[in-house]
Order: sequence, then C-alpha cells, then structure tokens
Amino acid sequence: MKFTKQDGLLVIIGILVIFNIFNTNKIKTDIKGYKDKIENLQVKIDSVSSQNKILDGKIGSINTHIEGITDEINHIDNNILVIKQNTNEKINIVDTFTANELEQFFTNRYNKSKDK
Repeated sequence: MKFTKQDGLLVIIGILVIFNIFNTNKIKTDIKGYKDKIENLQVKIDSVSSQNKILDGKIGSINTHIEGITDEINHIDNNILVIKQNTNEKINIVDTFTANELEQFFTNRYNKSKDK
C-alpha cells in the first residue's frame, strides 16, 4: 500500500477533528463551572444588596436625628444670642447710671430682699 500526500493530509485533518471534539467538551465543562460561579456571585450580590437597603434605612434615620439635633443647636444658639443682647443692653444701661442712681438701685434692691 502506497502512502500519498493526500492520505497524510486526511490523517492530519482527522487528528485535528478528534482533538477539536475533546477540546469542545472541556470548554462546555468550563462553561458550566463559570455558570455556577456566576450564580454564586449573584447570590452574594443579592445578599449585599439587601444589607445595603437595611443600612440605607439606618442612614436615613441617623440623618433625620442629626437634622433634629442641628435644629436644637440652632435654637440654643439663637437663645444665647438673645441672652447676650439682653445682657449687653443691661450693661449699657448700668454704665449710664450716675453714682447716686446706682446707690438708689442697690438700696432698693437690698431693701426688697429684706422685706421678704
């Protein structure tokens, strides 16, 4: 039997076809593995998403609490400002008193406390 170039090419093509069939099965197996990994990752993503929703709710609650505290601080700051203004007004009024008026003021003040 004579072996020709055409026979050699047919053998090489046959080997390549068989090699390709075995490699295709490995790729299909890898695809299944990747699908499993993707499903596992999707489960983790869903879990993290639900935890994010819970944390978002807590953040919203904390932000609301912070806004309330900020409002209280602003109210206190306004009260302090009013007290400072009233104090400054009284200090300025006392600065305008003469010595006789101051003496009369303290006399009246301490006489009232003794009456009680």
